[in-house]
Amino acid sequence: MKLALKNVLSPEDYQYVKLMSKKLFNDDSKQGNKYLLHGDTGVHNFVFNDSTLIGVIDPSPMVGPIIYDFLYAFCSSPDDINTDTLFAASDLLEQGNVERTRLIEETLIHLRHHPNDLTEYIQAWGYWKQLCKQIDEGTGII
Repeated sequence: MKLALKNVLSPEDYQYVKLMSKKLFNDDSKQGNKYLLHGDTGVHNFVFNDSTLIGVIDPSPMVGPIIYDFLYAFCSSPDDINTDTLFAASDLLEQGNVERTRLIEETLIHLRHHPNDLTEYIQAWGYWKQLCKQIDEGTGII
């Protein structure tokens, strides 16, 4: 069952994401190289055995920048969804040379939720939106 966010986020938040999308995705040259991606790297599709990753299931193959699968996985759980975790994980990527401001802005767009985690995602929305506003204003850029 999909949960409509119409009554959760304001029309201003919708417009903000729409503007952010145009800013980030209108220039293909800024998105980096294209790769064959899994397409559905939610944490529910990672298979572990004794804390070791042994597989990733249920692909939805697509082509795009590596940051897509990375941020899809990062945003698929509200656990530790903060800049400390984001930057530490990004530093481990082979293609981890994405600017931190871009990581923050794309995280705002990638935020998704499961109905059981809505409260945590609403809190995360406020956190990431504030970081993006600081970037927009030229203050507090990380």
